[in-house]
Amino acid sequence: MTKTKKIVFLLPFVAILTLVASEEIFASAPVLTGRWGNTCLPPQLISQYETKPTQAVVVVTFSTKCPLVRRLIPKLNELQKNYDETGIQFFALFPNGSDDLQSIAAYAQDTGLIFPVYKDDAENPWHEQLELKTTPQVVVLDTRDGYDPTKIVYRGQVDGMWFGGGTADTKQDYLADALDSFLQGKEPLLSETAASGCAIARHAPRDLSEYQSVTYYREIARLLQDNCMNCHREGEAGAELFSSFEDYETVASMSEVMLSRMENGLMPPWHGRTDAEGETGGFKHDERLSTGQIDTFRAWVENGCPVGDVADAPPKKKWPSSEDWAIAEPDFVFEMPEPYEVPLFRLDEYQFYRVKANFSEDRYIQAIEVKPGNRAIVHHIGAIIGPHNEKQLVATQAMFELYGLTGDKVKKVGDYIAGDPFNARTYEKDFALKLPAGHDIFFEMHYTPTGRKEEPDVSRMGIVWANQKPEHVLETKVFNRKDIRLRPHDMHYEKSNYYQFPTDVLIYALAPHMHYRGKDFAIYKAVNPGTPEEKRELIMSVPTYDFNWQRTYEFVNPVRLKAGDALYTVTHFDNSQYNPNNPDPEALVKFGLLSAQEMLNLRVKYEVVDFGPVQ
Repeated sequence: MTKTKKIVFLLPFVAILTLVASEEIFASAPVLTGRWGNTCLPPQLISQYETKPTQAVVVVTFSTKCPLVRRLIPKLNELQKNYDETGIQFFALFPNGSDDLQSIAAYAQDTGLIFPVYKDDAENPWHEQLELKTTPQVVVLDTRDGYDPTKIVYRGQVDGMWFGGGTADTKQDYLADALDSFLQGKEPLLSETAASGCAIARHAPRDLSEYQSVTYYREIARLLQDNCMNCHREGEAGAELFSSFEDYETVASMSEVMLSRMENGLMPPWHGRTDAEGETGGFKHDERLSTGQIDTFRAWVENGCPVGDVADAPPKKKWPSSEDWAIAEPDFVFEMPEPYEVPLFRLDEYQFYRVKANFSEDRYIQAIEVKPGNRAIVHHIGAIIGPHNEKQLVATQAMFELYGLTGDKVKKVGDYIAGDPFNARTYEKDFALKLPAGHDIFFEMHYTPTGRKEEPDVSRMGIVWANQKPEHVLETKVFNRKDIRLRPHDMHYEKSNYYQFPTDVLIYALAPHMHYRGKDFAIYKAVNPGTPEEKRELIMSVPTYDFNWQRTYEFVNPVRLKAGDALYTVTHFDNSQYNPNNPDPEALVKFGLLSAQEMLNLRVKYEVVDFGPVQ
């Protein structure tokens, strides 16, 4: 009887302790940042899908600079593949302050890392909560009953390889042995081993001594005006989605968030990279901030956002209105004949309009600009060349006739894609696009409704004609892959392909295109493709593909591609819950025009040339 009373008395106390402990676990949970800039808490990494429950998570500390981690990637990838079906999920955790999201994503792409990457919380680090001190070091957490950082199955080395020694062929498979024991319901022979590697440095050392006098009016206002306010001002998308940067009070209040996004390369948005010392010479119109510009903003924030003297402010910039043309006053303007009402609940809507040209001789386009009438519902616009006739084409017919069965038939002269500098393009002297005699231009409209109400759109296109045939005639070709079959929860689905031209060409610009599940995109120049003598050179890559920021990347110097050589691409899709853009990780995804389906194409802006006899 006495025992029963004691038990009844202790139960509420135990429940309270459990509740307090649980609250402490979640209240102190670090905020992790994924490759797209998405944030989550560690408990969110546990799968909630019945078809793919998470039995355990394996957290591996990584560094973009530690050579030992890089040597372990093939083994870690193999382990993830081997244990994926058992509900064991690996994560790469980058705890060093010197690793930003762009360098992390580039590292993952370059090394072929297949599992999700996250940057650690600098102020409340997950690696410290898990008692991880070096890179690489691993911890296995039992998550069968949910997330609890104290339920450690194993912590330590991956396989016995140690800093300064060990081999990739070692037979000390500590991690694999611990996972096998866990799956068999046994305690591992070793639950902890002494990790050895590169010490973690959560804060990156920076010398900001030359930026100590920075003020808002003298430096920051000018930096924002030159790099951010084309979008972050009243009436533009950046102001609606985030904030306007037009006054000191707003900027100072948002400064820490702004700094974080600058440091991680999220803003200004620019996802492509190329070797400026290589054949391309870098990108034209590269919008990324320099290290000096970021340090200027960082020093201003760390010094308390001093306002300075208003007399130092830059002159007010006169911004163009939404009605103004960014190109010169057009010689020819096409406007949709009447407003199109976009249906409220139709997810993706395509409409085609024929712009009758049918000139008796070739015409050349010096400048072209495609302008959406209602940016809230216009997903993209394409200006496509097609033969003149009197057919009234509905969307499906137009797609087939203009794109062809594989999609490689399409010839585009212009596009509108939110944020792409090619939306308004004036070509240099002696360069122009060709509109062949006997052809029309088709206005391809892709709409995505807001879901609030039916909204109208009247979009436009302006063209400036060249005075004469130019020396350099530019063309656009779209290469497509349609054999896409992306299984549910597949986090690293790979497609690769060669794209060839029948002639010598100079490639001026490239535009990769995927949908929501796109993860990364790499483009190589392949000499002697498909032969033992094949050589590949990386032209450009997009380590983090973002469907919301599709761009045309124009090179400083064109890439020379001889007839018979090829562009070789390697792309990856992420259909897992760890892709924040993914509408449904449980879906089997195939090729399709709808945004929830997938596409894989590469638009190439090129010129047909003749390099002469092959040497």
